[in-house]
Amino acid sequence: MGIVGSKPTITRKELEGVLDCMIQDELTTGTTVKKLEAHCAQMTGMKFCLATSSHTAAYHLAFKALDITSGDEVIIPSYFNSAPLSALQLCGAKPVLVDIDDGAFSPSAEQISELISERTRAVVVGHLFGFPLDMELFSRLNIPVIEDISHIFGKEKGEDVNIFKGSILVSSFSPEMMITTGNGGMVFTGNSRYYSQIRDYRNGAPSAAIPGFDYAMTDLQGAMGISQVLKIKNFIKRRKDIAKIYYDALQKTPHQSIYSFNDDFTYQSFPILFDSIPEKIEKFWKKQNIQIFKPVQPALHDYCELRGLDYPRSDRFSKKLFSLPIYPTLTRKEIEKVARALSMFV
Repeated sequence: MGIVGSKPTITRKELEGVLDCMIQDELTTGTTVKKLEAHCAQMTGMKFCLATSSHTAAYHLAFKALDITSGDEVIIPSYFNSAPLSALQLCGAKPVLVDIDDGAFSPSAEQISELISERTRAVVVGHLFGFPLDMELFSRLNIPVIEDISHIFGKEKGEDVNIFKGSILVSSFSPEMMITTGNGGMVFTGNSRYYSQIRDYRNGAPSAAIPGFDYAMTDLQGAMGISQVLKIKNFIKRRKDIAKIYYDALQKTPHQSIYSFNDDFTYQSFPILFDSIPEKIEKFWKKQNIQIFKPVQPALHDYCELRGLDYPRSDRFSKKLFSLPIYPTLTRKEIEKVARALSMFV
């Protein structure tokens, strides 16, 4: 069997936690999810934290908390996960896509500011692949910012004061993320009004004035998440160790990574622009029996049937940027095999 591109880290501890929930008949949302929420709130320093059934659900709740509705606009990077776009469709609002900045995985605050209009209700930005943004720059836009922390989840606030500054934070816990609950997500905020709205829409308000979307995470998912959160520091360290080995191998090739190795990054992915045609890339790695993948594909402008020429950097990355396997359960032998293949691919 070859080396797969992405793989969740599931151990006996996760299985024991899930089994314990089943024995206790704790199948819906209860104390286990609350424990997970408490762990996640402490990690980010955010006052309020609510677990959700999916990443899209987390975005939908964030948009509902901001009262985003038909006719409103939300600015979203074109080179991004499709979850906010899907959630925005549920609200009937319009996405305004923005290209990423030159030499970066995200748009700059200046690019976003040029697109803000009287209809703009929020901005979505994220720390793609584990490369932290300076959120202080985006917080000066004077408009609510939804900060996606999926790829830096587990990075503590004390390590970098310029993260976790969004009006609302969201995170995905899908299998390829920093931790997983099978599926699921999380919404964070320090705003009590946003929290009340998110909670009521997630569960349904007692007065029935607000319909519930049944977006809560189950205790079975929560049990898996707790075990994962307790090991997140080890997960991140492992990813950094693998990344360093890959960077050393990359120096021997004409290929490039956007950023040099940095111990401050969490490395949810290891993105590379290969200096070769797609057919040669796919043939080489298939022959090595190593799965590589495009971490964002297609770009959101393709979903929206917009011209790639208007989003040239996002369009290029969606077609030419690949990621090597970089998950914690890779064995030393597998890591060495990937690094050796990378150094050979010239």
